[in-house]
Amino acid sequence: MPRTAPRLACCLAVLAALVLALCGTPAQADDRQYPEPFFNGNVGDPSVTMVGKRMVVVATGPQINRAYKDPGHRWRYQQPVLTHRPKWAIAEGGIWAADIAKVGRKWLLYYAVPVAGLGDFGRCIGVAVAKKALDAFKPVGGRPLVCPSRALVPTAQDPVATPDLPSRGIIDPSLYREGKQNYLLYKTDGKPSSIRLLPLSKNGRRVRTGQDPLNPSVELVRSADVIENPVLARHAGLYYLFASEGDFARCSYLETWRQSASLTDWSLAVPNVLLDSTITQGLCGPAGGDIVRHRGRTTLYFHGWVRLHSSKPKGVNYWAWNGGEKYGRRAMYAARLTFPGGVPTVKKYLTRTGVPQRVPTPY
Repeated sequence: MPRTAPRLACCLAVLAALVLALCGTPAQADDRQYPEPFFNGNVGDPSVTMVGKRMVVVATGPQINRAYKDPGHRWRYQQPVLTHRPKWAIAEGGIWAADIAKVGRKWLLYYAVPVAGLGDFGRCIGVAVAKKALDAFKPVGGRPLVCPSRALVPTAQDPVATPDLPSRGIIDPSLYREGKQNYLLYKTDGKPSSIRLLPLSKNGRRVRTGQDPLNPSVELVRSADVIENPVLARHAGLYYLFASEGDFARCSYLETWRQSASLTDWSLAVPNVLLDSTITQGLCGPAGGDIVRHRGRTTLYFHGWVRLHSSKPKGVNYWAWNGGEKYGRRAMYAARLTFPGGVPTVKKYLTRTGVPQRVPTPY
């Protein structure tokens, strides 16, 4: 056998290994098809805002997670977000799905904090204020903004008069502004669940004057299962309600949208899937979305479950409540939205490299 044959075989083997390393095996190629996180931190239920060129996000966490990013720099965490909890809240339990927004000259933070009288997971919505988005926010008011009447707290400004729904708590606040009018969307917890709309005062801290004190809010949609994380947007004269549906702790959690010509009448609106694990090519539970319009572009920021120490999505059978949060967290993704023919559509995913300085422990 010529001596050149082993050399040729060896060269071919090296070449094949190099091709596999550069191109990947078919399984590896599939692994890389899913979008990469925009922020590979612990960012469940993100609320994003722009402060000039700086991006700020607040998210679900024991005392609210917050991070910011300047152009060309990595994400950095900034604590504390709240100076203290309001007196009507209890000391234990994480604060969920906060929403940050500038109203007038002040920054407001709407948050869902644990209260007594509503069971282990019962929460109600409060308001906090700060001069700057990265300052510590101070709770305002001696009672909740929104809370069921059976909670052991001072009567809320909105006592949520829904006797035909479970009274387990109120979560997922989201500010919507139209002209000079402020509104708060929120979710009634339990099954069935609903999304309601509450008119707010000019400064965004109280119920708007003139509303029925016993029932100042209106129901927009209801689901026999779970509907939550509401966000309203307006495009070409139509209203769009984005929401999350399903079990947030599973990969089947998804983002939906509805369309209506009326701000308050959604009786004819039907849910449409915007994001799920199939559409996003393997992301786990892509939902919890927030809509940001900046410089003429519309961006959807949302979360998905990834491995604790990487950006790889969790597998299809992952369930956070079954001890899974020890092995996973929710990273934040970003998708540019367009509205061809009035249909919200993901145009592309945005990816920025960079590892945060510190990843808070998942709640």
